[in-house]
Amino acid sequence: MNIDFHTLVPQDVESKKRLASFTEQVNQEGGTYHRLNFGSGIVIQGIFDLTKYLHFYNLPENLTGKTVLDIGTASGFFALESARRGAQVTAIDIYCFLPKIVPYLAIPINYQEKSIYELEQGFGQFDLVICGSLLMHLPEPFEAIRRIRRVCRDRAIISTQCFEQDTAESRPICEFIGQKASDENYYTYWKISAAALRHMMLVAGFTRVENEKHFPLVGKTNNSSIVIPHVVMTGYV
Repeated sequence: MNIDFHTLVPQDVESKKRLASFTEQVNQEGGTYHRLNFGSGIVIQGIFDLTKYLHFYNLPENLTGKTVLDIGTASGFFALESARRGAQVTAIDIYCFLPKIVPYLAIPINYQEKSIYELEQGFGQFDLVICGSLLMHLPEPFEAIRRIRRVCRDRAIISTQCFEQDTAESRPICEFIGQKASDENYYTYWKISAAALRHMMLVAGFTRVENEKHFPLVGKTNNSSIVIPHVVMTGYV
């Protein structure tokens, strides 16, 4: 799938030069979490190229007039992709790379430094809430899903690490990992089976859960590969 974010970048020569210079600096420092392609050869290198997996996520092709909340945005792939599809985007994280990119864009993305556990109805209601690969890093994943439901008006797309042999018929199991990352100050706490994620979403208040997909999320760092079994599904209000 050939996806880039060139439509989000000002098309004048000087703006492109500034973005290209910024991109080169970021790549020299080791890149970031997501690979981000802004067209015209301007690419921020990242551990994960989510363009290879986007077809699993059931993201609506046209989001014009819709509000989207990207939770745990990191370097902002889903925020940028939602904006590219026409959405009014809000993104949250406790610390991330996205705010460094936003000044170079032609379209605003509202970033707020906020934990998922701080989400309440007063924060706003969003047509689509995206939570990609975050639950496995959270000590209380069910409470996180409840927070997602509080701010979701229509649907939520949630993905997480699961088990290698996970299927739609797997048992509702959450296995505690509790492993600290070797290069960053964060933990992988959980593997969550598809059945457990589905059941937690229903108990949290989604009326139905559909579009369950399983795939290996492959990334590259320090000349080595990372393969993380993943499940993604869509919950509807």
